[in-house]
Amino acid sequence: MSAAVSAPDPTTQPAPAGTDKPSRAGGLLDLVRKLVSYGTFLAATLTQHGRGNHPAIQGRLFGTTNVTLILARIARGLLRAAALEARLRRSAARLDAPLRPLAPRAPSAAAEPRAPRRRARLSDTDDDAALLAHMPTPEEIAAEVRHKPIGQVIADIVRDLGIVPAHPLWQELTPAILCESGRHAALVINLMDRLDRMPIPEHWPDQRPPYVWAAWSYSPEPAATGPP
Repeated sequence: MSAAVSAPDPTTQPAPAGTDKPSRAGGLLDLVRKLVSYGTFLAATLTQHGRGNHPAIQGRLFGTTNVTLILARIARGLLRAAALEARLRRSAARLDAPLRPLAPRAPSAAAEPRAPRRRARLSDTDDDAALLAHMPTPEEIAAEVRHKPIGQVIADIVRDLGIVPAHPLWQELTPAILCESGRHAALVINLMDRLDRMPIPEHWPDQRPPYVWAAWSYSPEPAATGPP
């Protein structure tokens, strides 16, 4: 699977002149590119160096020390990111269109109150078993991404890449997940569950080694200049 990130799509509306704030679609595309950059770095690092000299410490990010499982999650996360990028490009004009005022609703007869819908708690156990048995195809991932809120797709990618609140991308991810109808609270609970499954090792070094993301930096690709 190629991890290359294509140049910005011309259909994505640029920020208004004199401002640095990107459009809704442009901001989301930029965030997805950062996730792809980090996921590609993460896969290369783990493939070449494993989890380093303190595997249990780095493994806490994923709730497991199984490198095969971690790499499978990262591969799925990159597939999700590629599918989300394609979706954002297709729907850029709609995402950036001005919001229309809602028409007033006609009064209706009082309806019976609905019972609160219970959402299943995110769990890695069954999901990991299914992932190891069958890596989803790009087509299966694309179908999944089409039918989920954008924020929830981002949350799924965050879980796949083992990104936790201490990660430098977290401050950008949180508002994107919340504003795009993702389950942020469920994501945080799932990440805390992972940490609980991997308790701090008895022989914790006096100086904690840096987390794997310390060596990652994001360098945006230059904008396309067109044919010579």
